[in-house]
Amino acid sequence: MKRQHLVIGSMVLASILLLGAVLIVSSDEEEDEGPSGEQTTAEWTTLMWMCMEGDLGEYNMGLCNLHFLEMVPDNELVNVIIILDKELEGDTQLLELHQNGSTVLNLTDIDPEWGHNELNTGDGEQLLKFLNWGADNYPAMRYNVHLVDHGGGWRGMCWDTLSSDHLDLPEIGRTMEGFKEHIGKNVDILSTEACLVGMVEFAYELKDSCDYFVGGSTYGWGAEAEPDQDIWEAGNWQYDDCWMELSKDPRMSAEEFAMTMGSTFLPFGPWRAPPFIPKEGYSDVFGIFNLSNVQPLVDALDKIARELIPKMTGLGQTVNQGLLINTVIGHPEYQSSSLYTEYFSHQMDWAGISSYTNYDVWDLANQLGKSSAGTIRSSHSKEVMDAVEDLILMFRNTYDDGGHPDAHGVSIYIPYRSSVYNPDYEQIKFAQDTQWDEFIKSVHWT
Repeated sequence: MKRQHLVIGSMVLASILLLGAVLIVSSDEEEDEGPSGEQTTAEWTTLMWMCMEGDLGEYNMGLCNLHFLEMVPDNELVNVIIILDKELEGDTQLLELHQNGSTVLNLTDIDPEWGHNELNTGDGEQLLKFLNWGADNYPAMRYNVHLVDHGGGWRGMCWDTLSSDHLDLPEIGRTMEGFKEHIGKNVDILSTEACLVGMVEFAYELKDSCDYFVGGSTYGWGAEAEPDQDIWEAGNWQYDDCWMELSKDPRMSAEEFAMTMGSTFLPFGPWRAPPFIPKEGYSDVFGIFNLSNVQPLVDALDKIARELIPKMTGLGQTVNQGLLINTVIGHPEYQSSSLYTEYFSHQMDWAGISSYTNYDVWDLANQLGKSSAGTIRSSHSKEVMDAVEDLILMFRNTYDDGGHPDAHGVSIYIPYRSSVYNPDYEQIKFAQDTQWDEFIKSVHWT
């Protein structure tokens, strides 16, 4: 009898243990279940923030990007989650990417107050809510944040026209820091489809929160579509090719995926703009930044700034300013010449704020190191050039006549004249931690 009781007791105990195991498994499955069903920890989650208000929405750029993304085969180890905000009120969508048709999710899954289906995509707090929710519901070993819209260099990107707001650079930096805190590690890649953001200023703002940064120094060329006529024209970013490679090899490292973004990027140009609107249409300079190497470049640029300030303000300042403006920088209509620094803008920018000017960092140092720089020749030129080569893992440019053959993937702000200096520059970390803002103000004795 005692043995029988023991057997029955063992059977009962086994049943209890089995039931407990079933409950544990069920609980785990419920925890892994995302908005569209059961989820596992992926290798990669890309969180896309497409601010398509204004003319980009009218060109159907976001829809065109989505069209090419939906060509990518599904892979359970890769998640792509998208906020797509088009040009009209109430048309913001939350999408889970799938081949041949994405799943539309409820924005209220992220925030119950988002039931009006219209986000301010120029608000860093709303972006951070999306990123945190995405990481919680689509957990992955590595995370890519991808921002898409008009860009304004160091002033930021994602101009939300309905809200009269945009993500300024300090706001982007704070958002990435908040996301880093949420996931407990650096963001693996912050990538951008935007004009002019491939700058040392942008990279420096992100250096403590992201491992890699991907962005272009020039004006970008976005996708356009006429869906009713089944016309889809990709821009510089080849979304199908890029994420197809990730789908094929989801275990690629952050560096490998960033390099894939660079290798699939399609430069457009060169072509000439009308006189006095130099390089208006170029979209051929693109860089992959290893942010662990940005500090040496910043330190070297600070040395150049400190070296040049007394020459711009002291004895011989008129001659030295002339050498900088007319010899080192040069006139924008003659940028194809090897005598002048490569630069990528000067026309009125999209936002209509001011004329915007950014110069290639490597080539600026190169010109400052030549004997033609005369009394402003820098002793730190090679240090800057070497630091650029350590920072930029890959750059794309156009070598044809009229392109940017001397560009090396990262630019820096120098206003063309004192009247276009923007004092908001002093709010970014690069200006606060270096003498670069003091240097550019000294050039025009403002």
